[in-house]
Amino acid sequence: MTTLTTAPALEISDLVVRYGSGRKARNAPPAVDGVSFAIAPGETLGLVGESGSGKSTIGKAVLGLHPPAAGTVRLHGEDITAMSLKRRSRFAADLRVVFQDPYSSLNPARTIGQTLVEPLRLLGVRGPEAFARARAAVESVGLPGDAVNRYPSQFSGGQRQRVAIARALVCDPKVLVLDEPVSALDLSTQAQVLNLLADLRDEHGLAFLFVAHDLGVVRFLAQRVVVLYRGQVMETGAVESVTQAPQHPYTVALTAAAPVPRPAEQAARRTAREAHGFGTAGAAQPSPTGCPFVPRCPLATAVCSVERPPLRLVGDSHTACHHAGRVETLR
Repeated sequence: MTTLTTAPALEISDLVVRYGSGRKARNAPPAVDGVSFAIAPGETLGLVGESGSGKSTIGKAVLGLHPPAAGTVRLHGEDITAMSLKRRSRFAADLRVVFQDPYSSLNPARTIGQTLVEPLRLLGVRGPEAFARARAAVESVGLPGDAVNRYPSQFSGGQRQRVAIARALVCDPKVLVLDEPVSALDLSTQAQVLNLLADLRDEHGLAFLFVAHDLGVVRFLAQRVVVLYRGQVMETGAVESVTQAPQHPYTVALTAAAPVPRPAEQAARRTAREAHGFGTAGAAQPSPTGCPFVPRCPLATAVCSVERPPLRLVGDSHTACHHAGRVETLR
């Protein structure tokens, strides 16, 4: 794994998350299975994978919205994994979230100012000071200060997402969980919001946990990336290394599936992906003891079904693949 040069703002160690309760949860395959990573102040870590890979579940565990079955979540070195809501409330200002849908994440019956002062009220900030901070927050995301007097219906989708970012920033946090923050926006608006996020990160030294399914978007904003499949880490490393020279067959497949603006290139990628024999996301359930990508992997052998490959350094990234040396034939 990459060694951080400063103390991490957020650290996840051997995280396991299961859904359900009682015997059902114990017998169910984990939605997140032994994931570890750390994020330094001023750094963006991208969590990438298809639907069902566990990336949003990790975000929920970090935010305390779903209890982990095992492992730890540390914020500035403090273990918040099993912390009570009362004790966790004192960390509320430091850990905030921006959700995917800018339309459903805002209350249509409240003005932007009322929405932004609500988290401040919970922190004991009220009256003129709260509204002054709300106004400063909307101005910091490129909206006019009088936006605090307007309602969500008076804004476009991109502007609403700026409001959602302002709501996260109003408490002066240190860590932001960004759960697919631009996937509901058109391409030109995506670029504007991503540039805004990069500027805010650099200006305030924020740590971003950036959940996404699009490697192209992650490449723009993140310095490092963790590639997930069925709750396990397939590959992790510097974003340029992972996206330009992937060492795991799943990362190769994910890269090939990323949309490009040129139809001819998109068709060529699809043809190459089919020629390599990558299975679909609905492929058969893998063996619980081996690599979860076995049913879809063109390089799989018997050992892949019985032995879970450990993360090991291959090239410039860490990958969990017994046959990483042969992955170049798939690129």
